[in-house]
Amino acid sequence: MIDYANTVFTTVATAVRDNHIGVTVIGEYVRKPSKFPTVTLDEISNVMVDYLEDSSNEETYAGLTYRLQVFSNNTSGKKAEARAIFATADKVMLGLGFRRVTYTTTPEIYESTIYSITATYEAVIDANGVIYAQ
Repeated sequence: MIDYANTVFTTVATAVRDNHIGVTVIGEYVRKPSKFPTVTLDEISNVMVDYLEDSSNEETYAGLTYRLQVFSNNTSGKKAEARAIFATADKVMLGLGFRRVTYTTTPEIYESTIYSITATYEAVIDANGVIYAQ
């Protein structure tokens, strides 16, 4: 398996932390974080791209899907805070070569004090870590 998940996570987490003081950034899915604001970034799919493979019997390309979540519970301005944090993370993901394929906002039905944004990104990565937008 081609695995650059730590590199992608660290790049996004560093930019988010540098631009948004006090934000928590974690590398796995959570339904509801314990601290706010929180960003999660996790690789939800890493599959061999067989139509790009050669005869070496080594995996040379993988199709990646990442899920990005942003949570805010500000009393006033939670939507604005979530969107500002999302913009930072999104810019980094696009800069790495990923393509945003979904974007949804999800005010919690039973917990209306939380505003969240969820987006997914896709790309193909080669064994050397070069990312190609799909």
